[in-house]
Amino acid sequence: MTHGSTSRSRARFGRGFGRLLAPVAVAGLLLAATGCSSSHHDSAQATIAKLGKVPIPSAPASPIVPTAAPGHAQLVAMGDPVQVDLGNQQARITATGPDLANAAPAQGAKPADSSPGTVTVTLSVPAGSLPLTADTLTADDELGHPIPLTADTQAATAAPGHDAVVHLSGTFGVGHATLTWSSAGKPLATWDFEVELD
Repeated sequence: MTHGSTSRSRARFGRGFGRLLAPVAVAGLLLAATGCSSSHHDSAQATIAKLGKVPIPSAPASPIVPTAAPGHAQLVAMGDPVQVDLGNQQARITATGPDLANAAPAQGAKPADSSPGTVTVTLSVPAGSLPLTADTLTADDELGHPIPLTADTQAATAAPGHDAVVHLSGTFGVGHATLTWSSAGKPLATWDFEVELD
């Protein structure tokens, strides 16, 4: 009987001891977690203090204009300007358009597969003068076929305060196309554009 009583006492003591240890273990875990968090926070703050704040890069105040030179042509999107370095002459040239004649089709109607349109090319110079001639401007469709162009003038001359402007009319098919300006038979700038009529 005494032996049985001792066993029960030990069993009760074991359960009671476990109940006493549980809160102590939980408190220990909480203290350890708090210490880790604080240490990690302090470590991050110390790293920031050592390195300083990293500046966030901002966009340039004005877009970067690519420079074309003989043997170094530029490909840009339609509407983007190109700086031109011809050695003894500096210039800037821009092509815009095409301004298409066909409006969007009526609801349910099939869209046209081409449209008459006009591209405008503008050349400016800070000093001196530079001619812009229609025969130095060519257009190609997405298959590389030439797009016939008719110019409103065969030549215009840019001078400081007076831009040379040439309007080129043609029929532009739906899809991708390019306009290229060449000097001495070599391309200097090519504008890439898409014709959509839907």
